[in-house]
Amino acid sequence: MPLYRFHLHDDLFVEDEEGLELADLEAAREQALESARELVCAHIRQFGNVNLDHYIDVADESGAILFRITFRDAFTVSG
Repeated sequence: MPLYRFHLHDDLFVEDEEGLELADLEAAREQALESARELVCAHIRQFGNVNLDHYIDVADESGAILFRITFRDAFTVSG
């Protein structure tokens, strides 16, 4: 299975040095979305706000960036 790395860009840059082996690119996208949702919830609980422009870059094993998920992409606000 391919290895994907999830680099977080929020108030800090956190490089994923370990990565995760996942079945395919779609599984990596779902993992990035779930991670973004968890981070948004944790930040709101801790600070009461969130920057929707923060993001996760998903890279392959060679380090090439495959796509970006912003916190804004991770959920829908309604009401």
